[in-house]
Amino acid sequence: QLMDLEEAVPLSCCRLVKYDEFHDYLERSYEGEEDTPMGLLLGGVKSTYMFDLLLETRRPDQVFQCYKPGEVMVKVHVVDLKTESVAPPISVRAYLNQTVSEFKQLISKATHLPAETMRVVLERCYNDLRLLNVSSKTLKAEGFFRSNKVFIESSESLDRHVTYTDSQLWKLLDRHANTIRLYVSLPEQAPGSQLRRALYQKSAGAAGNLEESCERVKGPVSNMKSVEAILEESTEKLKSLSLQQQQQQEGDNGDSSKSTEASDFENIESPLNEIDSSASAENRELDNQIQVSDPENLQSEERSDSDVNNDRSTSSVDSDILSSSHSSDTLCNVDNAPLPLANGLDSHSITSSRRSKANQGKKETWDTAEEDSGTDSEYDESGKSRGEAQYMYFKSEPYTAEEGSGEGQKWLMVHVDKRITLSAFKQHLEPFVGVPSSHFKVFRVYASNQEFESVRLNETLSSFSDDNKITIRLGRALKKGEYRVKVYQLLVNEPEPCKFLLDAVFAKGMTVRQSKEELLPQLREQCGLDLTIDRFRLRKKTWKNPGTVFLDYHIYEEDINISSNWEVFLEILDGVEKMKSMSQLAVLSRRWRPSEMKLDSFQEVVLESSSVEELKEKLSEVSGIPLENIEFAKGRGTFPCDISILEIHQDLDWNPKVSTLNVWPLYICDDGAVIFYRDKTEELMELTDEQRNELMKKESSRLQKTGHRVTYSPRKEKALKIYLDGAPNKDLTQD
Repeated sequence: QLMDLEEAVPLSCCRLVKYDEFHDYLERSYEGEEDTPMGLLLGGVKSTYMFDLLLETRRPDQVFQCYKPGEVMVKVHVVDLKTESVAPPISVRAYLNQTVSEFKQLISKATHLPAETMRVVLERCYNDLRLLNVSSKTLKAEGFFRSNKVFIESSESLDRHVTYTDSQLWKLLDRHANTIRLYVSLPEQAPGSQLRRALYQKSAGAAGNLEESCERVKGPVSNMKSVEAILEESTEKLKSLSLQQQQQQEGDNGDSSKSTEASDFENIESPLNEIDSSASAENRELDNQIQVSDPENLQSEERSDSDVNNDRSTSSVDSDILSSSHSSDTLCNVDNAPLPLANGLDSHSITSSRRSKANQGKKETWDTAEEDSGTDSEYDESGKSRGEAQYMYFKSEPYTAEEGSGEGQKWLMVHVDKRITLSAFKQHLEPFVGVPSSHFKVFRVYASNQEFESVRLNETLSSFSDDNKITIRLGRALKKGEYRVKVYQLLVNEPEPCKFLLDAVFAKGMTVRQSKEELLPQLREQCGLDLTIDRFRLRKKTWKNPGTVFLDYHIYEEDINISSNWEVFLEILDGVEKMKSMSQLAVLSRRWRPSEMKLDSFQEVVLESSSVEELKEKLSEVSGIPLENIEFAKGRGTFPCDISILEIHQDLDWNPKVSTLNVWPLYICDDGAVIFYRDKTEELMELTDEQRNELMKKESSRLQKTGHRVTYSPRKEKALKIYLDGAPNKDLTQD
């Protein structure tokens, strides 16, 4: 009744079994207990139980299996080495005191596969694939628990005589354990999209040639010269759109033959990663057709769209925190022979810098100078690709997204080894996007639809998980030493003081003035702000708080620390810039007028030192209040430090007994601190109950947006009378 199954399944086809949800374990069934009270079966009435009940159903022609206490549950996956596929699991139940030999006989009955040639691999935890090759060992000794996963293979291939860690079975299971499924949204105006669609439709009718085409792909490199001759021209023209610096680096490292093997990304999969169904064979044929298509048409389309800027106001956290904590030190090469990779390199000649550091026992951190040097270049100084590692599995197919994902949006469903680097992943996507990897950006989409750009090319996809979504946007990717910076406008006297303007690119060694010069045309074109270089400043942004004012002569990475997906404030000046030296201090002051119950607008005060006396002098100058009557207090919370006007007069720490601003309780050591000040001779306005209630409503409405809680209560106080025991009685009517 609770599950609305009354009309779908007859009661005779249902039963309750004892279930452990955490371990996904069916503990026991209740045969012969149909008339036993539930209170006895469950061990009495309790507020919580250490187990659950599972409603199990069957078809009328099926018979329920008896689950006995003490059994363990095993999910068995059958592996086919020929098709390189892993079948969905079937469930069997075994006993911990069974031997491996007896367990093989049990699996043989369930799968109808011979036990004599059977290899059983237990996955105890992530990346722990143990071959059960001692027949006399018990399952308990092998590490079986309540719920287990095993892979079996029973072919008579020579692979079973190979050392386990060198066998095709181990490589396939290792790849299977690290393969994730991603949904990739392609740009709506991707230059290669129309061509790809047309070729995909044509390939559906060319099934007769698919087998021959796939065999050609499986063959050795020497048999692919006819394809490579065509691929060379296509690849070279795609790479002509790359940045000039990359082209020079590539030119210093050999002749054009390095490019002949770089484009057919499907070939990188090698025999281990070949297609295992007719559908994937069609995809392979599609890829081959696209690779050999007319490069002139593709190039012209790329040029028209490669500079399209799809920058949006997406959240700017360092999205690419892709840890390599799950990476295995045992490499999964898909073939013993070197694999042809981009830039003419083979898989054995490349090592990941992150992996090398891990093998040396160094702790990986995001705070080192090396890791924070902007984004990692796709090419090192010798022009070799750093992104290509040994984990090359990549398989894609067109995908139709659910409704509401955008009209005309093109999607790919990608199965990829999550140990692949971002650089190699982008290179695999080049044929689908239609432009070189340096001309598009990768954004990871989270559950809240926030998008964070992934920029560290030498990091892996280890932090991604199944069914994550990725958005591809056209636009130039970062070079080494460059940083993508989100620029926000600081509007100190507006209800919303933080307004996103645009995404910009700053480079290591660039001065602040140079970055301002580059911002001017972008501000004019994208934001309609026609400014001169001396009429605005850049300053540090920490969450919503304005911080250090950057001076024109400051140099990024020398005077100013910068990181990936950095954020800065742009502040338009009313007059000449007063900040000339780092010894100065800029604070934001706001006058409180108690006699009028109101706050004035913010005014910036620039101090030459951290002296409290100088602060009072400056406040006296801008307000006209006599110096001896100035009282000030530091604002609380994040900018703009909102506080109810019903609380400000009593709740702030007015006139702290300090002589400098950089000591307790002020700790004002950086620009951007908020200072409230008042005239101590000004009396607080007396409010009627109606005025208090009205102000209370206004303040609650105003502060609700900032999350500030109003604690002021307008109710009238009442005296509390305390009587002592044994004291003379009083006439209570007189009170």
